[in-house]
Amino acid sequence: MNRYNYFSERDVRKCQFYVRYMERKARTEIRLLHDFEWLDKSGNVEEMCYWINKELGYYFRKDEKDIEEFVTRMAAACNDEILPLVEFDWVKHDSRICLWLWHQIIRYSYRRGDAFPEHRGRFEALVEHFDSLNESGNQKRKLLNKFRGDWQRKGNTPDPFVSESTEVINYLWRYSIKLHANITRNFSPISDGDRKICLTGFYDCILDTPEKKELFLRKIKSALSSYKHRIKAGKGNINKKFLLSLKNNEKLDEMIMHAGIKRDDFINRLIAEEYERRKSTKGQY
Repeated sequence: MNRYNYFSERDVRKCQFYVRYMERKARTEIRLLHDFEWLDKSGNVEEMCYWINKELGYYFRKDEKDIEEFVTRMAAACNDEILPLVEFDWVKHDSRICLWLWHQIIRYSYRRGDAFPEHRGRFEALVEHFDSLNESGNQKRKLLNKFRGDWQRKGNTPDPFVSESTEVINYLWRYSIKLHANITRNFSPISDGDRKICLTGFYDCILDTPEKKELFLRKIKSALSSYKHRIKAGKGNINKKFLLSLKNNEKLDEMIMHAGIKRDDFINRLIAEEYERRKSTKGQY
């Protein structure tokens, strides 16, 4: 132990735990000279170690034996309470599950002006949340397993948007906002990839009954069918506007009904047949 350097650590999670541990022990076991500036310094291990060493030196009056005993108890508590990252793998490696769990525990508030994090930010926020709980490692493990069980029972359903392209997802996102204005109160994705995850997240987290999910998917499928038809129709086609008398419109509707095809297809077929008839009659058009 170097002079005035009683504590050294390079792991951010452990440093954050030690700061919280000292804050919890304030006024019962130790007194703190200064509060730690979480907003500005919580991600900087050097700043955290500096604060820890300064506060230890202040309270224990640089008595290395007392400091060493306190640090030993603190390290033991850390080893017990901090869950290994591997226990979060089922969350880390599935962005859909991660968003669901993040929404359950932390969630986004547009009214507070929160920045909406992507997958990595959501995962790190979840780990930090569990680290900050004033519970034993076993209690945290039980809580994490409870959430895992909840997902298996309630959220482990096929992803309805898994095979859709980025273009389709962006269309469905805009359409979903028209259907449910509250979607942007809960999710505010920036990237195309995250927009897909958030569309699924809206289905998982906000539509909380089978009836709501079914109705949403029915509307989505209808809108998607129309969208894909417009895209297909736009290839090799042109939109023409012309006036049609009411009588001729009635005749056209009647012919279309008997033909059993779409209006666009019927008019295109009618023009093609008339063109070929005239061409064959006169030898050329």
